[in-house]
Amino acid sequence: MVLNMAISKSDSMSFVSPTQTYEFPFDQRIESHPWFEVGDAIDGEAAKKYLALERQSKGLPHPYCIYVHVPFCESICRFCALYTRGVRVNDDAVFDQYIDFVKQSIVNHPNANTGLGPTTVHFGGGTPLHIGLERFAVLTQTLKKAFGSPQSCEWALETTTSSLSHATLEVLRGLGFQRIHLGIQTLNDRLRKYYGRHESGEAAIDKLRFFLEQGFLCSVDLIIGFQDSTEEMLRNDLQRLYEVGIRMFSICELRQRIGKSLTAKQHEEQSQRNYHLWRIIWQFMQSKGLVPIHLGQFANSQKSNLYYTHPARSEDCVAIGPYAHGSSGRLYYSNKLLPDYYAAIQAGNSPIEKAVLYDDCLEAVLDLERELLAHQVSLKTLNKVTNVFSCSFPDLLLFWETRGLLLPEGDASSWTISAEGSWFIGNMIMQLRKIAEYHENV
Repeated sequence: MVLNMAISKSDSMSFVSPTQTYEFPFDQRIESHPWFEVGDAIDGEAAKKYLALERQSKGLPHPYCIYVHVPFCESICRFCALYTRGVRVNDDAVFDQYIDFVKQSIVNHPNANTGLGPTTVHFGGGTPLHIGLERFAVLTQTLKKAFGSPQSCEWALETTTSSLSHATLEVLRGLGFQRIHLGIQTLNDRLRKYYGRHESGEAAIDKLRFFLEQGFLCSVDLIIGFQDSTEEMLRNDLQRLYEVGIRMFSICELRQRIGKSLTAKQHEEQSQRNYHLWRIIWQFMQSKGLVPIHLGQFANSQKSNLYYTHPARSEDCVAIGPYAHGSSGRLYYSNKLLPDYYAAIQAGNSPIEKAVLYDDCLEAVLDLERELLAHQVSLKTLNKVTNVFSCSFPDLLLFWETRGLLLPEGDASSWTISAEGSWFIGNMIMQLRKIAEYHENV
């Protein structure tokens, strides 16, 4: 079993030649890191100019989505690792400042007013509704005016069941929102209380049922790795959510880092336990006809679920708000954090903190990475990569197949990813990047 391969850490992080061995990444699980680790780094002003040139050269932008980051919550959850701040609900000055500067960034964005609207607009955070419904409506209308809102565009919002009332739901409907993505995390009342959920599991189920009856698309976050959670709790959560009508699940893993309170042995045991829970989730999804559509996400199909799956469709992503990550053509970028984000906008400068540009070789690798993340690898993309990097990638494909990470489909022109392959996506991506690095250096 790949999870138990015994290779030293020093060997796992070294790389001499792709023809020697492919075993090195699998002594420990590696997370899928952002694309800033590859490509040529450029500063925010250069990235802003690239965005403008992309628009001028194409006339109209490539199909794109919009991600808006609202970094405020009433309180910070124990498990949260995102960029967010705890702010009182009546702190009008903080929220008004955010709206003022973000509106400026929207109006002045190089992709604004192109005539081609987004495929989806996704609000994340933080808790986007924490800024208040009136401000949230202003933000939504500013986006629609600047970018347009085709009838096919899906407007999606991340929130919690306790943040939504019947009145709030009607406001969201009036603003054009179709999808509500809910941070359920767990339905177990003991765990919900400990981790700061404000409603019982049963109350959350009742609200989900109501949202679905009102015609909203509903998807949920679940977390594996809670201390003292059990296999029975997980199975119960999955079944209850499915029975109420949920058909899109996003699975997140909670992992403690090795440190004062966690030894290396405990970390390994935690990883093994989480992998076991992942297999339970995978088997449950298969039994219900739900398929993996992106890293950690399951649904009926890729085409029917636009929420946060733009890499699988090779779409650009317009990043709005502090911390937000975006992409355009060969550019990948992230925005500054507060208060630097405000200061840049006030000075008329780029709010982008860091960015990278890719050459032909890396673009080919990233195409394959996107397919791995979408759990569907095509022969066409593999051949594209092979043409750039000689024979190493077919060898790597064979390695993945023989270890059961990739599973060939009937016509041998595409592959799906197994449960184990999905668990080790980060390791597979590291292999790709190491081979690309080797070929660029020889």
